[in-house]
Amino acid sequence: MTPLLNKIVWITGGSRGIGLASAIALAGKGARLILSSRNEADLQDAAGKVRILSGSTNEPLIVPCDVTSPGSIQSAWKLIHEQFGGVDILINNAGIGVFKPFLDLTLDDIELSLNANIKGAFLCAQAAARGMAERGTGVIVSLNSVAAQKTFANCSVYAASKSALLAANRVIREELRSKGVKVIDLLVGATETDIWSASDREEFRPRMMQPEDIAAALVSTLELPQRMMPEEMILRPQLGDL
Repeated sequence: MTPLLNKIVWITGGSRGIGLASAIALAGKGARLILSSRNEADLQDAAGKVRILSGSTNEPLIVPCDVTSPGSIQSAWKLIHEQFGGVDILINNAGIGVFKPFLDLTLDDIELSLNANIKGAFLCAQAAARGMAERGTGVIVSLNSVAAQKTFANCSVYAASKSALLAANRVIREELRSKGVKVIDLLVGATETDIWSASDREEFRPRMMQPEDIAAALVSTLELPQRMMPEEMILRPQLGDL
């Protein structure tokens, strides 16, 4: 029996890319899913793909949520709590990629990146973690980036937001480990998602990981024994960073 059977899993940014691939993989393990993203139509489409590709009979709960909006997160969590009373696992996957030279960044670029990648992730984790701490069990996984640790040009605000998330999670991990809650960061390298331009995806596809690769690593991490916590896992393409 899989340890993920009937676990309640909330996936932000669950309508495409790594979020969707993770949803399909987790549903195939018997997890009960909550899928969030900004667009309800995209979520309905994703839920259909999950049903078809996973073979699961559990219907995903669709909860639209814009992680740049504290009010939207609060509303989403209210619905989740009413439906399930909390979650066993949070996959903090939603985020924004702004890739510009430093001198070209606007205030909107900065605020959008920080609101989505650190404030939104922080608030989702905080909402989920309260119930986890009370029950003495739970897992929070953040889909982070190798940019949190390695320097790339045209990546200053993205790297800043991902570095902030990594630093925050290191503190949160220490605060929650004694309460039975795992806090895990997956630092992901080049993966073929729409964070990349169409031309880059075409050119570099042979060098990129696929969303399904990251989902497989995620599931393997969640299936480790309860007594283990893989705190930070770096996932890069075999041939290295682009």
